[in-house]
Amino acid sequence: MLTSLHRHLRREDGVAMIVSLMVAFVVLMMSTIVVAQSIHSLDSSGYDRRRLLSVNAAESGTNHWYQYLQTTPIVSLDCSAKVEDIDTGPSVATFDAAATFYAADGTTVMDCSTFSETTFPTFASISSVGTVADQTPRTIETLMRLTPNYGGFGAAILGVSNTTFSNNFDIYGSSGNDGDIYVLNGNLTITNSPNIRGNVYVPNGSATLSNNNTIWGNLWARNNVTINNPAVVKGSALSELGEINGSGLIEGAATALGDVNQSGGLTVNGTVSAYTEVPTTPTQTFPMIGYVAANWTGAGYTICDNTCYGSAAGANDCVKAYNWIRSSWAGSGITNVAVRIAPAAACTFTPGNNDTNSVIGNLAVISNWGYSFNNRQNWNGTAGAIKLMHFISTWPGGTCTSKDIAVGNNTNFNSQTNVFFYTPCTATMGNQNAFSGQVMATNVSISNNFKLNYKPVLVPGITGITGFKQDIAYIHEA
Repeated sequence: MLTSLHRHLRREDGVAMIVSLMVAFVVLMMSTIVVAQSIHSLDSSGYDRRRLLSVNAAESGTNHWYQYLQTTPIVSLDCSAKVEDIDTGPSVATFDAAATFYAADGTTVMDCSTFSETTFPTFASISSVGTVADQTPRTIETLMRLTPNYGGFGAAILGVSNTTFSNNFDIYGSSGNDGDIYVLNGNLTITNSPNIRGNVYVPNGSATLSNNNTIWGNLWARNNVTINNPAVVKGSALSELGEINGSGLIEGAATALGDVNQSGGLTVNGTVSAYTEVPTTPTQTFPMIGYVAANWTGAGYTICDNTCYGSAAGANDCVKAYNWIRSSWAGSGITNVAVRIAPAAACTFTPGNNDTNSVIGNLAVISNWGYSFNNRQNWNGTAGAIKLMHFISTWPGGTCTSKDIAVGNNTNFNSQTNVFFYTPCTATMGNQNAFSGQVMATNVSISNNFKLNYKPVLVPGITGITGFKQDIAYIHEA
């Protein structure tokens, strides 16, 4: 009996079932862990997606303001918060983006109802809150400097035809390096040593730099860009349809639809992007400025034509008009004056040699003919607000030799004036001149030692603030 029991205890019947049950239990436990981990991963993934959607929605709010400020005229600006749903699926995200505007001191908050062509903010702070259902809201904050866009007037120098800068001159910006130059049609060639503290745009031609010149912003052309040593572009260089080459220096990036050819010694400190699509070269519209009396009277000017400065129109109207400004304006009781010169016969507005003229208010001289400031003279704005001065040769060009503007030989405009020169023909600037303002002409010729501080000078009825460029100081999640 003991032997039979011993044999019974040594039998392994049922062990396989026990082992199978143990394996099944382990598999069940592992499956449970996998399922739990999958559920956790799905929850985390859903949480991360909703968090990302909230952040993206908040960034959409800041982007909405960027686009809105860039494209909205100052007189139409609505400063209320922007709220918008973004159907991203499966959830709907929403942004609520509010803007606060500041004056030039960076601390004084400005009310949107006070904005105008002459009163506008310098800084904007945007706080954008993005939300998705069942998710903590996310906030993106950004601070930016605002620089007005003036339609076709957002340039220190605006030329139309092929342009060659062969002399030393300096262009300074109004707010940082924004003393921009546009050559709307044709090529730009710079062969001497100008310092251009702004961007240079050649939307329908090529750009060639040589000698010791410096562009402190970007150089952007439709066709080839050539930068020869020791020329320097401190910003980026871009060629919309051509290539970039030369032996000079680009401190920023170089981007071209064609090659960025460094075999000739071209140095690029930034990113090199050859055979890369480049956005369309920025451009402006050359304004066609004629004479509409209502534009000037609507802006607070008094018209002074030949009935004001002389009883009969004729070729000596230019002389009479200048003499009235020099001798009679101060005692006329008129503060802001638009002097209209429109004789049938050509005459050139020519101030006298060594004359000093007091500018007591805003002065516009609007002539069908040309201007010669080649005598030594001084134009001094009186104390108080900056005086705006316009010297306009009216559109269309007609006989261009009679509608040119020449400024030279130590013609001076003091710091109380901002000056605008416009001609549909040729403007020649140079010879120890320094002033604040703008120059616009079909052909622009800059002579030696010319200095221009870019200041936008609006023309009533023609220009206004069409939006703001933005220079972002920071953007972060709050």
